[in-house]
Amino acid sequence: MPVGDPAQPTRITSSRVAVGPAISDLSPPPHLAASAAPATPTTPTNGSRISATAPPEMKRRHLPPVLFLLALSLLSLSFRRHLFLPRGPSPYAADALLRRLAATDVGGDQVLSEAAALFANASVSSFPSIGNHHRLLYLRLPYRSNATSAPRQRAVSRLRVPFQALPSDESLLAAFRASLRSFLLARRLRRRGTNVAAVMGDLAGLLGRPRRFPTCAVVGNRGILLGSGRGAQIDAHDLVIRLNNARVAGYAADVGARTSLSFVNSNILHYCAVRSAITTPGCACHPYGRAVPMAMYVCQPAHLLDALICNSTATPASPFPLLVTDARLDALCARIAKYYSLRLFVSTTGEPPSNWTRRHDERYFHYSSGLQAVVMALGACDEVSLFGFGKAAGAKHHYHTNQKKELDLHDYEAEYQFYHDLQARPEAVPFLDEAPGFKVQPVKLYW
Repeated sequence: MPVGDPAQPTRITSSRVAVGPAISDLSPPPHLAASAAPATPTTPTNGSRISATAPPEMKRRHLPPVLFLLALSLLSLSFRRHLFLPRGPSPYAADALLRRLAATDVGGDQVLSEAAALFANASVSSFPSIGNHHRLLYLRLPYRSNATSAPRQRAVSRLRVPFQALPSDESLLAAFRASLRSFLLARRLRRRGTNVAAVMGDLAGLLGRPRRFPTCAVVGNRGILLGSGRGAQIDAHDLVIRLNNARVAGYAADVGARTSLSFVNSNILHYCAVRSAITTPGCACHPYGRAVPMAMYVCQPAHLLDALICNSTATPASPFPLLVTDARLDALCARIAKYYSLRLFVSTTGEPPSNWTRRHDERYFHYSSGLQAVVMALGACDEVSLFGFGKAAGAKHHYHTNQKKELDLHDYEAEYQFYHDLQARPEAVPFLDEAPGFKVQPVKLYW
């Protein structure tokens, strides 16, 4: 019987001991003793004989002090557990814990620190190349190899740029610092209690639309698209978003040919600018045509300089349409990605979510470009279709490359669960329910 049960303790029948009321408690009270019948031996059910004429001076048995204190401690513990602990598993409490942990973006802190260091200490300098064909432009930061060494300069970025199209080093540094200042301000504002999910109501306007698009297709780069024959279906949407400048030539039957918006991470822009800043006005970073705008999230603040270089060399005939994503959208996507990664970790390992960092390095954990493009589409479209967001045995990682292995930087399995929830149970998706007046529109997942 549990400790603290108010019921009468069970009598244990024995020839020597009976746990329950003391035998002396069964004697008649003094005022009835004279009229009581003569005492006769009684026979208990177990066959032992107990005399009813036991001496009245018989003392009651008491628990030893140590056992009494132990019983009291157990009773107190039982009461405290009943009073303060939940009586069963609480999905709401678990969800609240995962949300709270997901809102801590250590990787975002690192990006903020990098941007602050560049703003305070970066320098820009250029030198003529051999033969004076172009300039070699360096972005540098001071560093110390140890606490006592003199500061030295290390190159953060290196670009080949034209002689005449760019402003002076001093003007370029001033423009870079202004870009960093805006980036830092937006990041810091979002950390002052701003409801990051509120960005969902602004996304159509940020894309230059007075109202939402009726239908949108987000085209992932997964190899599962090969042989799908989805090209015409993709092109029939009002808005078609493609990721990281993935090629469409030669794959149109499966991935379509139309592109309305190119969504990239800043690494893509940097690699493109390194190759093309010297050869092409406005950089050759728009494979779908110059009229197709590019949306970019900044994963390394130094890449803001690449955007400045490409914009400085742009011409009316070769423009550089670029939109840097809203800091609130970045924060929202980081929270969603980490939430699903935490949830998957707990469900597959049985470990507490605090052990998640054993598998993922928080400083470098990041959502994929595809996840952010999907969240952007949720805010800008009345109906969203996802293509190329699944995987199959033997399928390549990218349909347009030979890469087969997924990047450790992202938790793709967790992101797959996010996409499935958007289609099957959107009410379970966290953080989006914090956007004022926002409701997840129908989502169709076509792998």
